[in-house]
Amino acid sequence: MSSLHSLLSVLQRQHAHIGMLLAKVGDSSGTARHGAVADLLQYVALHESAEQTFMHPVALKSVGDVAAIQGRVVEEREIEAVITRLEGLDPASMDFMIYFGLLEEAMSGHTRAEENVEARVLGAVPDHELEHMARGIGLVDVWMDPAARLIGGSVASMPLRPGPRDVGFSELHRRSLEAFDAVFRLR
Repeated sequence: MSSLHSLLSVLQRQHAHIGMLLAKVGDSSGTARHGAVADLLQYVALHESAEQTFMHPVALKSVGDVAAIQGRVVEEREIEAVITRLEGLDPASMDFMIYFGLLEEAMSGHTRAEENVEARVLGAVPDHELEHMARGIGLVDVWMDPAARLIGGSVASMPLRPGPRDVGFSELHRRSLEAFDAVFRLR
């Protein structure tokens, strides 16, 4: 299996999981929706942090089509802004559903662009860098696996609940970036 194929396989698997988590939020209500939102936001925070640590910086240095990479970074910032707004809303409210619809649309477009536009230009990245990207981004699955929580330490076990809470998406994202940065420096 080629290094690019390995990276795309990890991305596609995680994007499918995000799609499943989005559907779970949309299909649930009440207390179940609260839990589904928490699961979604925690996974998205880790996934985007991993991409921002392992994929985008290397891709920006290695590819000729910088706009393809920068476009994904801009999309991620837009997604973070929607999530920030969504976090303060009651999951049973109409406002929540409106912002959730915006999040679904933004995530869908972003994941398609990563798999189709960004992937097209990643062929210029050296194989050893692609392998490192795939392993780094793959840590999201390890850290989210309840059986492997010890590997992820405090990042994987941080509580994330919709509405008022101690750890919001921005803080989880910041801590995730720190954890992934520490792993990145180990290479």
